[in-house]
Amino acid sequence: MKILTPGPVPIPDFVREAISQAVIPHRSAEFEEMYAEILSGLKYLFQTEKGKVGTLIASGTGGMEILMHSLFRPTEEVLIVSNGKFSQRWADYGKMENWEGKILEKEWGKIADKEEILAQLHQMAAPRGIVLTHCETSTGALLDLEEIAFALKSQFPDLLIVVDGVTSIAAQAFYFDDWHIDAALVAGQKGLMNPAGLAAYALSEVACDRLQPTFAGDFHNLYNYVQWAARNSYPFTPAVNLLYGLQAALRYIQASSLPVIWNSTQRAARVFRAGIREMGGKMLPDVAAESLTAFSLPGCDSQALLAALKAQGFWLSGGQGPLKGKILRISHMGPQADAAVMEEVLAALRAYPR
Repeated sequence: MKILTPGPVPIPDFVREAISQAVIPHRSAEFEEMYAEILSGLKYLFQTEKGKVGTLIASGTGGMEILMHSLFRPTEEVLIVSNGKFSQRWADYGKMENWEGKILEKEWGKIADKEEILAQLHQMAAPRGIVLTHCETSTGALLDLEEIAFALKSQFPDLLIVVDGVTSIAAQAFYFDDWHIDAALVAGQKGLMNPAGLAAYALSEVACDRLQPTFAGDFHNLYNYVQWAARNSYPFTPAVNLLYGLQAALRYIQASSLPVIWNSTQRAARVFRAGIREMGGKMLPDVAAESLTAFSLPGCDSQALLAALKAQGFWLSGGQGPLKGKILRISHMGPQADAAVMEEVLAALRAYPR
């Protein structure tokens, strides 16, 4: 079975073998040596020299909540751009945190441009930060993060830019330092080719200055993670075996090089989308990420098509929320979702009776 869902992605053998290693105590020199290597690899992954990096025992949702909880205070004005299931989740979390924020809501599959975002910020009395979802996994819609971030920093230099990079980082171009991002997060089960349960973050100096100490046992306070990472260690009991898997993935990414991996993702996406267009199909978002494709085919029931593909060994995802039963989603992340595999899926789609 070829798992081609946009998370979880297939776990390569080298990651599976790494995870199966015998556990080591996390309060040991051996652990610190391993974690130091992971932190170095994360700096390469995020493309940051100045930023602080580390990992969290959390899913992508848990990691984003930790970032937002740690960086913003109740009653602060925070703008959240929502255009799908996961970006709406961050908007809902902002309400739970009692931020005096605004939500820029777009139709699923649509994206907000810099002019819309700036207009919203100018309507706010004292905007403290913004939460952006680089790639909305429910639709594949991609923000022009570079252009937006430059525009924001030029007009709101003190604004904290927080990015959900769960389905973009490690799969397509992302430059933390050059794009002036303040906080970003990626989850293990996407471009990092690992099981779910571990997330990784990067923080700018400005973001680090926003962190405040509370208690040593405050699991949701990013301050604790940053302090311990400075010693190549962890504030709580970490998932050591998942860290083995992350270490293996980062070694693979560095050996392959990010540009090669980004190009492979792009090739897979282009091959697949060209085939879908030839069949008269449509892609959902106005601007599509390269890490996944949300699509539909004329004359095809999406649920029946999903079942037929799964019977042939291709496990894709359907739509969520208002798109349930209307679209399919396929991943282009990782070495097991390359252009050759996309050709196999296209062959199965062409043979499907319509």
